[in-house]
Amino acid sequence: MGKGKDLFGKYNDLGKEKGVGSEEYNYSCVLFQALLMLGERKVFELLEEADATGKKLSLEYEAQTSEGEIVPSEVILV
Repeated sequence: MGKGKDLFGKYNDLGKEKGVGSEEYNYSCVLFQALLMLGERKVFELLEEADATGKKLSLEYEAQTSEGEIVPSEVILV
């Protein structure tokens, strides 16, 4: 899990460095949302798998709230 935590920190730092609107910032937002949805352990494991396979985490949107908002329903590797 140490490597996953390090990867999370790396992508978060890159997002802050590159700033709002950058690809790096957007990916750091995806990772934070994934953290809220799945918890640290699962996100860190997925980050390690993504790193080993050359993939990234992505949010899949299928759910809709009663107010009509579309919210992420799943975290996938792409």
